[in-house]
Amino acid sequence: MPDKKMKCLNIIAMKKIFTLLFLAGISLSISAQEVKLNTNLAIEADGTMRMDDAATVWDDLRVTLDKGANAATLGYLAGSSGPQIWYFRDNNSLESMSFTVQLPHSWKEGTAIYPHIHWTPNESLSGNVEWNFDYTWANYESASPVVFPTLTTSTVVSTGPFTANTHLITPLTPGNAGLTATGKKISSILICRIWRNSSNTADTYNAYAGLLFIDFHYQLDTFGSREEYVK
Repeated sequence: MPDKKMKCLNIIAMKKIFTLLFLAGISLSISAQEVKLNTNLAIEADGTMRMDDAATVWDDLRVTLDKGANAATLGYLAGSSGPQIWYFRDNNSLESMSFTVQLPHSWKEGTAIYPHIHWTPNESLSGNVEWNFDYTWANYESASPVVFPTLTTSTVVSTGPFTANTHLITPLTPGNAGLTATGKKISSILICRIWRNSSNTADTYNAYAGLLFIDFHYQLDTFGSREEYVK
């Protein structure tokens, strides 16, 4: 008798749950063991949650900068004390910083990624800053290792006038088109360099450009990958 009562209570509880889901506008459809919560959110047969179309979300892929030959110069943000940042100087020469990026397992493979630079001018002046972004991008393939291709350079110009010590963001691809990622996979690597050559004709800002941060906007469609090296 207690078992029958418990079974009835379970049935009533399930009815209430489905009623609440219906009232909330959430429809459930089950196909080949995949459960869809509305159109764009799915629970796959193995339990993986997948976000489709409008349900995909964005995040920052952050990088750590390394200096090498012709490196930018550390300088105080203001005055002669306090925190320091990397400055690309107005000294009629090329200055650069390098970094590498690994695409995370949460990335929606094949979707464009959008590099951009957070920076600050150190003087209030007119003029333009020309930013140059070099990169080479290769997948990881254990059976047939991939050779990194020839460097690609993307050049953009940030137009002044500028106000000293303001936080600016400049996309590192023209029109913020992003980097095409057709065929690219999780754990692929980009080797990159950001540089300024203040002697270039397009660079007319006669002061320092301070680098605050570089990151990539990218789309996520899962919390991780289903296998260690396979999405």
